[in-house]
Amino acid sequence: MKTMKTSSNALVLALAGLASAAVQMDVRFSDNMVDVGNIDLFAATWQTLYDTAGNERSVITDKSIGTDNNPCTSKEDSDPDLTVSVKMNGAWGQTKGLEQNQMRDGLVQSMWEVLRNVADRNKYDVYGGCSGFTWQESTPGDPNSPCGRASAKQCTDACKDAADSPEMVECTVVTTGYKVPSTLRVTAYIEDQLQPDDLIIEIGAQKNPETGGCGIVGEIAKAVAGFIPVAGGIFTQGIAVGCTGVPHTTS
Repeated sequence: MKTMKTSSNALVLALAGLASAAVQMDVRFSDNMVDVGNIDLFAATWQTLYDTAGNERSVITDKSIGTDNNPCTSKEDSDPDLTVSVKMNGAWGQTKGLEQNQMRDGLVQSMWEVLRNVADRNKYDVYGGCSGFTWQESTPGDPNSPCGRASAKQCTDACKDAADSPEMVECTVVTTGYKVPSTLRVTAYIEDQLQPDDLIIEIGAQKNPETGGCGIVGEIAKAVAGFIPVAGGIFTQGIAVGCTGVPHTTS
């Protein structure tokens, strides 16, 4: 009993010491930007992670999603423009001093906070249900359409490459397309010690990637400077954000 009591006391002291250590989340993303069209990013990442069986310990997912990135899609065109691949691989355990699933939640929430900030700065309109490409083709004439002759906004910019007279086109639907990094990796540090838990996301599409993601790394770092992934005082404020191996700490 004496040995058990001594061991228990040592464990309590160890946990107390670790609980006072701050957890610093670190998210790195690549400079290659992939056009993923009007994908539902939240559903493809966050929601998929939490919906996957066994996510209390780890996840491996590999999904293909059809999306549109044509800025002016005909109402007759129901085929997706892109096939987007989203692969996620992550593993986490019960970190001493943290509550159950806190490390998982810290990884997932930090990933989403950075990904959505990058995506929001690389978004564009995708108009669909479009008609009026020729003078013979009628249009609904709905003033509530996102663009068209009867609307407050014409489809001139969106459909300039799709019709000889884009001012005659009307589109009944508008969604949001995104360009996102091809790779993101989320890790955690406690007292500058890298933890074994991590989350890696790889995103691809049938389109050559475009560079330019690193140009906004400072802006992203500022945007997440006040973010705390998990409440309770264990996780530090701010996420260390870097691109192509160049770190930028925001705490």
